[in-house]
Amino acid sequence: MKHLFKSTLLLLILFLTLDACKDDDMPDDPVDETLDRFLTVTNITSSANVTAYIGTFRDLDVEEFTNERSHQTTPYPFVSVHGDDAFLCENRSGDRVLKYTRRPNGELAQTGSLTMPGSSQPMHVVVANDTRAYCSLYNTGSIAVFDPTSMSMIEFIDLTAYAKGDASPDPGVMTLYDGKLYVACSQTTDTYTSSHPAEVIIIDLENGNALTSAIDDRSGYAGNVEDPGSIFVDEMGDVYVYCVSSYGFVPGQKAGFLRIRQGETTFDPDYFFNTTDLVIAGVENGYVDYLYHPQYTSDGIIYSTGNVPALASNPPDYINDHTFGAFKVNIYDQSIELLDIPFSNGFSASVLAVDNIVLFGMSSSTGVGFFEYDPMTGAVSTSPLVNTQGDPSVILEFD
Repeated sequence: MKHLFKSTLLLLILFLTLDACKDDDMPDDPVDETLDRFLTVTNITSSANVTAYIGTFRDLDVEEFTNERSHQTTPYPFVSVHGDDAFLCENRSGDRVLKYTRRPNGELAQTGSLTMPGSSQPMHVVVANDTRAYCSLYNTGSIAVFDPTSMSMIEFIDLTAYAKGDASPDPGVMTLYDGKLYVACSQTTDTYTSSHPAEVIIIDLENGNALTSAIDDRSGYAGNVEDPGSIFVDEMGDVYVYCVSSYGFVPGQKAGFLRIRQGETTFDPDYFFNTTDLVIAGVENGYVDYLYHPQYTSDGIIYSTGNVPALASNPPDYINDHTFGAFKVNIYDQSIELLDIPFSNGFSASVLAVDNIVLFGMSSSTGVGFFEYDPMTGAVSTSPLVNTQGDPSVILEFD
């Protein structure tokens, strides 16, 4: 009987040990292999120094987005996406391009970095393929060509021969089309204003990086440096660039859209969409001084936010003033329509067209986050579809 008891006890201990090992080998929570669909940058403006975060969220059903899994980054970063990767330019706060990659379980991992020349101010990244990408260097007047997989430098394309007023033409946002890189140049000496004509430098990548400059004095300061969508290509292969013309700081300058026809290297003399002088129904005093975060969809339609100067305090309160409205822009018939989305401050005012709706990232009196507009029905949301922790300045969808 004693031996039977000992044997039974040993078997019980062995069973419990094996069962415990089995439990230890199992994860507490199953890994969710689904990748987040959207990337956002949010700005915390509750203190004197703005703090920015870059993170991702699953879909438009999340309702609440927090910065719990986000990475703190430099204020006002400029971000591009390609595949599962996001490339963040530190802008005025540093010389690095940081690479992030989306992972399962909502993780955004930093997977590389590349330091550009000192004080070069990297602005915008365009990825051509897995081995070649381009980054505009605002202060040094060149385009850095690098390998986006290994994050290693390949070469520099020098644009300084086209500089006006100082040593750099201030290359900013770019678009790649038909073997050519179109680079919008602001030609500024003080960051915000320019007295020079609008200029786009065309780099023929398939012909030894040959350079051509398109100039037009009907507008100035080509491309909003914060908005990759301010230079784009429509279905007919025409390149459009939105010129902010000193953001309204210089009286008499006209903001608007210029066009380079497919196959041409000069601006179309028969096209200029002057947005400065256009009276917009429903807008205080009728005018916007510049459009912000434009996104081209199709058939000449752009969705954008825009600054209404008549709504600003004196002096301006950039955090609490809600001067940025939501607009539908038609570049073909040259019209702008105000949408019934709550107005925002300028730390938000981002735009993304997705799933037959348009998202406007707004920091408004009725909520902070992404508001919805339905182009088919005209329906708008008066409160955010997704609430965000901080003012959303960037909203992008992974490829």
